[in-house]
Amino acid sequence: MTETTIDDASWRDQSGHGAFDLSGIPRSISIPLLAVVYGAGLALFLAVEPTKPWILLAVVALVALGTDGILRSHPGGQLRGVADTSPFLFVPVLLALASGLFLEEIDTVHGYRIIPAAAGASFALAVALYGEYVSVIHHGPSYALGRLLLNVLTYLAAFVFYAVIYAYDVSLLPSAFAVGLFSMLLAVEIFREAEADAYRALIFAAVIGIVVAEVRWALYFISLEDFLAAILLLLVFYQATGLIQHHLTGTFSRTIAAEFTLVTAVGTTIVILGRVFSFG
Repeated sequence: MTETTIDDASWRDQSGHGAFDLSGIPRSISIPLLAVVYGAGLALFLAVEPTKPWILLAVVALVALGTDGILRSHPGGQLRGVADTSPFLFVPVLLALASGLFLEEIDTVHGYRIIPAAAGASFALAVALYGEYVSVIHHGPSYALGRLLLNVLTYLAAFVFYAVIYAYDVSLLPSAFAVGLFSMLLAVEIFREAEADAYRALIFAAVIGIVVAEVRWALYFISLEDFLAAILLLLVFYQATGLIQHHLTGTFSRTIAAEFTLVTAVGTTIVILGRVFSFG
């Protein structure tokens, strides 16, 4: 695919108007609109007692459909089918799902606190939608910023989901499977920039999923607090995806390996100290 530099003129459709999303809605409105709809649905999910899981699932489904429509409306993206848009859906959809489950589990999120909690999750989704939209075209004016935001939100979504798995006390086999699947789908986002071959990127992402799932299996035999275990899983996910990403882009070196190893070592030290003091 020929790489395209995007300027103001190229962000216009054939009618001469600005870039439009679903039903002629400008992209500057459609992204915050979808985020607001998600925030309202999430607030309803958190407010209703007893908890109705179908509310969150319905809201996440709306996020998936809305994100797909926004991406297809990109004037230079040429995204037409599900196969084209699916790699861009994982972070917004999984972030929306993990955020809802995480906030539902927090005891302090009730009453009036639901509104700021839902607003924060809605803002994070809006940032993810913006990042996906501007990263459709390589070397666009906001591509670098979009990729930075998506990388941060990818690791945030991973940590939140790992914490949710432990908070809900999911049994070993389904939790290992869920952690592996979630990690694989998020890894697709990270490798999307580094690997042009979608099938090859999927293979690498599957390897990441297997590795993190195996670590989750091993952690079953180690007594760790929920957040400490989630941090450890995140460190494994971070180092594995980071090293493979640099390998795919041809920038892997001993310095890069040392940097990732140092970050992982510091994080692991924090986990160990946390465990020591928690049992002290």
